[in-house]
Amino acid sequence: MKTIYRNGLVNDVPYFLEESDEFGIQELDGERVTDRFAYQGDSIKYDLDIALVGLYDFFRDLIFEDVCQYYNELPSLPIWVQEAGQSSDMDISANEFAELMEKSKVPNLYKHLYLVDCQFLIGTVQNLLCAMETAFIDYYQLISSFSLTDHFKSLTDQNGTIMNISMHSTQASNAVETYFTKAYSILDLVCKICYELQYLRTEFNGYSKIKSADILWGTRKKLSINSTSGTVFENCELVSNIEAIRNEIVHNGTWELNPKIFIHFKNGEEIERFMLYPDMEQGHLATVKSRRHFFSSDKKINDVLPVIHMEFKQRLIATIDAIRSTYGNMQSEK
Repeated sequence: MKTIYRNGLVNDVPYFLEESDEFGIQELDGERVTDRFAYQGDSIKYDLDIALVGLYDFFRDLIFEDVCQYYNELPSLPIWVQEAGQSSDMDISANEFAELMEKSKVPNLYKHLYLVDCQFLIGTVQNLLCAMETAFIDYYQLISSFSLTDHFKSLTDQNGTIMNISMHSTQASNAVETYFTKAYSILDLVCKICYELQYLRTEFNGYSKIKSADILWGTRKKLSINSTSGTVFENCELVSNIEAIRNEIVHNGTWELNPKIFIHFKNGEEIERFMLYPDMEQGHLATVKSRRHFFSSDKKINDVLPVIHMEFKQRLIATIDAIRSTYGNMQSEK
């Protein structure tokens, strides 16, 4: 099956890569294949999704003390309670939604609306994780997918390196940018989830904006869970790097002015395709005055991205466990 290795080159292999093999992304064939791509350790995405699904129930159990009551009321909920203002499946306007709320006789309407708004945060995290997964795979596909003409190969000697600046390098750079901006958005959403649990609403006399609406990653110091070891809230290099690269992309437009794919040859044969990872100092982009794009360490996106990908998901699972423990205990003590 088609396999893209860490070095950015493609090969066909007749077997699945094991954990001990060199990292590679494999394209699976067959009509019954649900996930088209596989790589070592990718089962963690299923573990993470299960953990996130558990948060849906966690909110439900905290907001509805009587779960039987919740399930008795659920079948009679009109679809607009779940979908209006949250999904394009429901095409009513904001004014129509307000009128429906005013006229509704649904039992515990405002409690149900609040639960849906809280669970929307979790669904958004799931969607962002899917986008990160796509960007992760796209990066390796994009650097490996184009062919080199003899003209390109003639631009260096048989043991040299050439640069590719093209739509392929731009698209690969876009995949990296998407990856880090989505990861940072997840940090924002995790903060909102924690804040909402920490200050969980208990009065339902009307429909109000969720308390975490204006909470972002920068306000995490307000959270009881902040600095918890092993989570995304721990002061660690991983999260600092995500913050630094995301901020550079969002506030200054790019992490490299002219994105390029490097192609290295040995004895006239391609042995590697890669993009460079920027120099970091204590979790920040190495900076001299206005210059922030240094690439002296020779670190490659190819090598760094799989490590970031796995650690981020491991920390998210640990974060969800800590959320249930911290805020579950907090609510039981009230």
